[in-house]
Amino acid sequence: MTFILIDPFMIIGNNRGKIKLNSQYNITWNRDFQTTELFLKNYSTKKYNSFILGNSRSFFYRCNTWDKFINGNCYHFNASAESLFGIESKIRFLKKKNVNIDNLLIILDHGTLSEINNTNGHIFIKHPEISNESWLTFYKTMFSAFTPRYHISLIDLIFTGKRKNYMINYGITDNVWKHNTETNELTYFLYDSIINDNKINYYNSKKEIFYNRDTIQLYYNPVIYEKQKELLENIYIILKQKKTNYKIIINPLYDQKCINKQDLKYLEELFGRENVYDFSGINKFTNDYQNYYETSHYRTNVADSILEVLYENN
Repeated sequence: MTFILIDPFMIIGNNRGKIKLNSQYNITWNRDFQTTELFLKNYSTKKYNSFILGNSRSFFYRCNTWDKFINGNCYHFNASAESLFGIESKIRFLKKKNVNIDNLLIILDHGTLSEINNTNGHIFIKHPEISNESWLTFYKTMFSAFTPRYHISLIDLIFTGKRKNYMINYGITDNVWKHNTETNELTYFLYDSIINDNKINYYNSKKEIFYNRDTIQLYYNPVIYEKQKELLENIYIILKQKKTNYKIIINPLYDQKCINKQDLKYLEELFGRENVYDFSGINKFTNDYQNYYETSHYRTNVADSILEVLYENN
């Protein structure tokens, strides 16, 4: 009963998919669920025709920047820890809904390509309309995360209005995001403002996490096997049917490891070399640690520069 009354993950009734970004704290919800619910709510009036798909690294591609090159109507259809399964499922979902996919950015990396099944856990499991799995399975997963200790931390938060350090274990963190309810963009406003105010202090405070990388180019092991090929070919078929203008971006990760050559070759042969842009490995983006918020996410200025590379000949 408490789970229904509090609805901690915003998945019930009128709360479904809502994003409440309190000025002091943020509860980590299921981004895939929120993204899908907002799309279902908005599409009849917004008629999106351009989509950004990928994991949390895709958050930093701005619709207004992309629109300068495509003149589209953009929606961020991404998810935290997005998988190849999730990307293929979302494209099939859009086809099923008879949505025009005029323009598409697919942001991926080795980790994205490796995941070929519905993701586990209440933060990552797919919306049932995306996964085509049962609502019962979805709700069981969400309810199982509402442990007694999680319950206590929420009650503490509700009554005191203050986030305490122990709450980070239950996905209750300081709020660092702003959310656009039209484009579904998330902006790292807190970190952006700190960097803009004093970039030197920001990176000095985080210098311990920016480890030294190898000066020799390293490569990931191959990850595209039969199931990956099946999902990727499904994506290609739909995009061809939809006559989509698509670009595939391979993330410039801080670790500076390159996507496997065999995997890159397959992507280029399937989607066309002109549509696959590999920014992995040692390059001008990954060499500068100040292009990253931390070692997992590159900054918006990098995403802007990548878009310029993609469309420089348009």
